[in-house]
Amino acid sequence: MTDTRLHTQANAASTATSHSIGITMGDPSGIGPEICLKAVQTLTQKPLVSRTGKPISVTLYGDARHCLDLARDLRITIDAAQIRDTGAWGPYPVGSVSAQAAKASASAITAATQDCLAGGLSALVTAPIHKEAWHQAGIPYPGHTEMLAALSLPGEHPWLKVRMMLLSEDLCVVLDSIHLPLKKAIEDLDPDHLVQTLSIAQKAAAYLGVSQVRIALAALNPHASDNGLFGSEEATILEPTVAKARALGINVSGPIPADTAFMKALGRRPADRDYDLVVCLYHDQGLIPMKLRGIDDGVNITLGLPFVRTSVDHGTAFDIAGKNTASAASLLAAIHRAADALSSDRL
Repeated sequence: MTDTRLHTQANAASTATSHSIGITMGDPSGIGPEICLKAVQTLTQKPLVSRTGKPISVTLYGDARHCLDLARDLRITIDAAQIRDTGAWGPYPVGSVSAQAAKASASAITAATQDCLAGGLSALVTAPIHKEAWHQAGIPYPGHTEMLAALSLPGEHPWLKVRMMLLSEDLCVVLDSIHLPLKKAIEDLDPDHLVQTLSIAQKAAAYLGVSQVRIALAALNPHASDNGLFGSEEATILEPTVAKARALGINVSGPIPADTAFMKALGRRPADRDYDLVVCLYHDQGLIPMKLRGIDDGVNITLGLPFVRTSVDHGTAFDIAGKNTASAASLLAAIHRAADALSSDRL
């Protein structure tokens, strides 16, 4: 991606004693701007307040003209001052993959991230982007997580310093690998990387309301291999990793057969479950149980960034884009999770 507009810092958001959350509009060819506008309207009617009683403001980052036109069409009332304009890239075809829409979504993320790093924002909440559109636009990241890490963390391979966490009302998972073919995810299993994942997973305390996170490491093979009957990874990689992590003071158990681990980590309150989260070894191992619990309250969180970042647990939904039927429930859940984390003393 070579267009300099994506690298131009937006005007710094004003610094205040209260918290402020930036919301990026996502892919404008999908439902992102619609759910953002609905969420902002909801929060205007019922403003966010931290646990200490301080107000939490929200600002929408994106193509201001597009958002205002859409608000008019949807009959949503929004103050133009609540939108930080990050550039016009349209037109954006409704419900279709578009490089222009991808550039618009990336521009919003870049500006909001810069404001987080500059202290103008306390947290970032992102609406869904479209990975194929990003590829078409030449954006050199497979998704939000990698882009946010590259923009925020110094040094080589910054995305190795962050992990994806999925959180709902009654289940929490952290992924050791994200967007890899299953064969490669298994081939790439590495004790050092996994220890780092377990260490990063401890940062979930701010979102879970616990002082120390109880972690279950999901096994790779059925029945955790049954002492080698169904594979060797448990004995050669996972068990030594758990021993090393425990020696570092990480409260982890395992490897536990994945079906059992999820069952024991399920519950609305810490007292209802044996583990606070499950560390999963590959994408679908964690995403399938999360999505079976429903996506309306599911939140995607990036652990390891220098600021709070949450997101929806769904995609761009091109099939319902432009129909005014998209629910903002998951986005509102992500915003409330960010607000709760900002009120935590465990960040």
